[in-house]
Amino acid sequence: MIDRIGMHWKRLRGCWALPDATAHVRTILVNGQMRNLLHVVPWYVASNICTAGMVLYALWPFVRREAWPAWVAAFLLAHVAWAGHAIMALRSAGPGGRLLGLRDMHVSALWCAASAVLSGIGIYVGALQAGDDASRLLLSAYTPGLIAAGVLVGITTPLLSLIWLSVLTVVACLMVAQIGYLAQGVTIALLCCYALILAVALLFASRLFVRCIAAEQAAEQERHIVGLLLRDFEADARDWLWESNRAGELTRVGLRLCNLLGLGQDRLLGRPLDSLFAQQRMLEVRSDGAVGAAALRGLLAAGEPFSGVVLEARVGGELRSWTLSAKPLHAADGAWTGWRGVGVDVSDARAREAESSMREQHLHYLAHHDALTGLPNRRAFVEEAERQQATGGRWAVALLDLDHFKTVNDSLGHAAGDQLLCSVARRLRHATREGDALARLGGDEFAMLLRTLPVQGCAREIERRMQGLLAALRTRERIGDDHIDVRASIGASWTDGVLGASELLRQADTALYVAKNAGRDAARLHAPGMSDRLRERLAMVGDLAQAVARGEFEIDYMSLRDAGSLRVQGYEALVRWRHPRHGRLLPASFIPVAEESGIVVQIGLWVLEQACRDAMSWPRHQLVAVNASAVQLACASFVEDVMDVLRRVGLPPSRLELEVTETALARDAQGARVALQRLRTLGVRTAIDDFGVGYSSMAQLRELPFDRIKLDQSFAAALPHEPAGGMTQSIIASLVLLANNMHLDITAEGVEQAQQLQVLRALGCTTVQGYLFGAPACVDGSATDMADAAAQRPA
Repeated sequence: MIDRIGMHWKRLRGCWALPDATAHVRTILVNGQMRNLLHVVPWYVASNICTAGMVLYALWPFVRREAWPAWVAAFLLAHVAWAGHAIMALRSAGPGGRLLGLRDMHVSALWCAASAVLSGIGIYVGALQAGDDASRLLLSAYTPGLIAAGVLVGITTPLLSLIWLSVLTVVACLMVAQIGYLAQGVTIALLCCYALILAVALLFASRLFVRCIAAEQAAEQERHIVGLLLRDFEADARDWLWESNRAGELTRVGLRLCNLLGLGQDRLLGRPLDSLFAQQRMLEVRSDGAVGAAALRGLLAAGEPFSGVVLEARVGGELRSWTLSAKPLHAADGAWTGWRGVGVDVSDARAREAESSMREQHLHYLAHHDALTGLPNRRAFVEEAERQQATGGRWAVALLDLDHFKTVNDSLGHAAGDQLLCSVARRLRHATREGDALARLGGDEFAMLLRTLPVQGCAREIERRMQGLLAALRTRERIGDDHIDVRASIGASWTDGVLGASELLRQADTALYVAKNAGRDAARLHAPGMSDRLRERLAMVGDLAQAVARGEFEIDYMSLRDAGSLRVQGYEALVRWRHPRHGRLLPASFIPVAEESGIVVQIGLWVLEQACRDAMSWPRHQLVAVNASAVQLACASFVEDVMDVLRRVGLPPSRLELEVTETALARDAQGARVALQRLRTLGVRTAIDDFGVGYSSMAQLRELPFDRIKLDQSFAAALPHEPAGGMTQSIIASLVLLANNMHLDITAEGVEQAQQLQVLRALGCTTVQGYLFGAPACVDGSATDMADAAAQRPA
């Protein structure tokens, strides 16, 4: 019950107060209520005095005149004091003075009560002394008007109005009770209802005033907050506000823009907004709409709201960007007067988008171009060929592969190889006709798409262009201190719209394979028979895969002899293939195919095991040499496979010597070094074969573990054709000296004449090998018998 009463009382108080508001808002409310009251009080007091005087004048014939002067004096004093208090309070408050408060309300309520009481006394006494019905009727009409006017005067301050209403309503009821009218009870009831209605209306009107004051204060608070936010925004934010006239000349400038441009407001006001920014576009961003000062001028001239126009400027050497948005300003009569807008800093967002766009473009470029040469890559070339296929017509594809490029990489390093590839790409660009497409497919392989081919003599035109490409490459290229003779092989195929891109590429690849097998530095146009030869090669791969299982391989041995005594120190195992259709084949005809297909690993293990088994029947001082290919060295299990063979056969590791060519070493020097070092640690001897034909032979000797150097047979072949002390002999002598200093055995291969043997002995070669001591053959009989028979041949 108490809570309900409290709730209703709170609602009632809301008619003249703000219980939940802050003290400041309550003070503002009281000040507003009192100002509205005090402005009316002097006029109301003057009106009351005048009307009271007129009523008194009308009643003067009936009243006892000796009692009224005192009342008149008190009446005038109370009213004049009330009016004086109102005037003095308003003067002390003034426009910028103090706020009127509850004290002023209480003082005013006191004078209001005094005035109401004196007015009531006058009405009551006057009614008793009235001598006729006319005078009583005058008082009856005067009293409700006096009550209503007083309530309206204090409509914003219910306290004063209720005091006035209460006092005069009581007096009116007493007056009616003392006058001998009929229906006095009904009249009194009507007066009370009238007073109640006035009180309710008073509270509703006051409540509206209170709400109006509260709304004004809330709006003022919001304006204050917005003002603070705008000041903070202009002081601290990266965005800025602006206003201009219709022509775009600035009439208001945010502090942020002044700080950004380093100019004062006085220098910016009146300047065209578009003149503050770059006139030309400075950064390309895909999401941009309208960009630049020209776009801004067009939007300002249109007179319509706009947003998102991008403007750029350099601030302190840094590119900055803003998006401008604005709405037109209109006067009270609706006339367009100017613009108000905001500039939002989008520098970072545009920079990120531009960077992302550049990154996407770069990734697209990388996906379609070769990073080294800048040429289109395989993917881009295939797409171009497919587009050409869709358009039809006569066109050709040419594939170019550099000859012996791997030797350059192995000898001079990959940096030199990359430099050579870039040079080749430049030459090919200059040699390629306008309209043709050039690409690097990978490694040392390039591709060209040839267009604008004639109807007559198309094949001759393609061959002429291929020869032009070869000629453009044949110029010697200088890489550092070295000169490289660049050569290439080219294969091409053409169509008049019948063949697809993939088939054309396959035919060109076949032609390239034929060109390489033809001796390199050559160009071949695809012909039907080429595919047949390729199928034969594939058939050979299939035959090789089953040759070991069928027992089609056999081994010949080439003896390794002491240069002085010609005593056999061991044998080199040379594999032969007894092909069912082609007869007995030498390694050169099938080993390259076996290496390309990977079958050489299986063949190599068979040769190793068979050679080790054969060596078990030889004298213990003789070793067996077995060639190891690059593919075998690349196998992770190579070392374990070799040691497993030795354990199963029972051959001591020291009797096995693995020969590795320089080319095999170059394919994976690090992997080869690890494998050879492990084998040497386990007791297996190692030798570098065909030494002297590469550029990096000395580096191989320094970095890789070897027990023997086998000089390439080209050294022995050159000895009979030069005088004593010639270049070849000097090189051999130097290599012998080098081998002796490194404690390595040195073997000369390809010895076929006694003269060669004599020179090699004189130069210090410790062991020799060649057809002078017999052709490679199967081991037939004991190794001792073979050595004795062969030792007698050279004499």
